[in-house]
Amino acid sequence: MTEKIAAVRIRGDVDTQQKTSHTLEKLNLEKVNQAVIYNNDPSIEGMLKQAKDYITYGKVSEETLEKLEKRNNDEEVTHGTVVNLHPPKGGYKGTRSHVNQGGSLGERENLDKLLQRMV
Repeated sequence: MTEKIAAVRIRGDVDTQQKTSHTLEKLNLEKVNQAVIYNNDPSIEGMLKQAKDYITYGKVSEETLEKLEKRNNDEEVTHGTVVNLHPPKGGYKGTRSHVNQGGSLGERENLDKLLQRMV
């Protein structure tokens, strides 16, 4: 089975550059707190890096994928599936700074902790 990557939209559309807004649209991340599951692919990774200032993304485990399926009315979570989530319990650390700076944006080693707080 291929490795899965999840992306979660954290920031809205206000003052977004057109190129980034178009990328978010192509990623199916139209609303805040939406998650989308993708297969690990170089083209998807390039799009995620383009939108890194508005989303967080990273690898997800099978356990988390099962919880997302339950959240998605027991429908299978496949490539491109959009799942609407609650805001995380305890909130985001920061919606304007990256993970390595103590915030919530950008690439994470493992997205499981955040997604489990949002399910």
